[in-house]
Amino acid sequence: MDKKNDLFTTILLTLHKHSILNELILIGSWCLHIYKTFFNNTPEIPLLRTLDIDFLIPDASQIKSKVNIPELLKTIGFEIDFSPSGYSRFTHDDLDIDFLVPEVGRGRDKPYFIEKLNITPL
Repeated sequence: MDKKNDLFTTILLTLHKHSILNELILIGSWCLHIYKTFFNNTPEIPLLRTLDIDFLIPDASQIKSKVNIPELLKTIGFEIDFSPSGYSRFTHDDLDIDFLVPEVGRGRDKPYFIEKLNITPL
């Protein structure tokens, strides 16, 4: 698990270094890793995590920085993999990364491209 934890830390540091981490919200089971660290390894917080890291983009129209996410993640060993529906997914031998956006209004029947990040989130 140390290898995955190290990669997780590298992902966060890389996103922070390129001023995009403030535009994202970490969601899903990897939040527990942060909580466990923040709350001094309290046993009430389980260590269970999935093999994918989920980042929510709460409002794509408010993104300030232009960052080429695929190129950025490529520098730390990730490859882009498009789902059959056309969504961007980033894969690595140890972890995957998904970017998500909240559904607003009626559901979409095609992927939504975020030009400033060069990704198509789920």
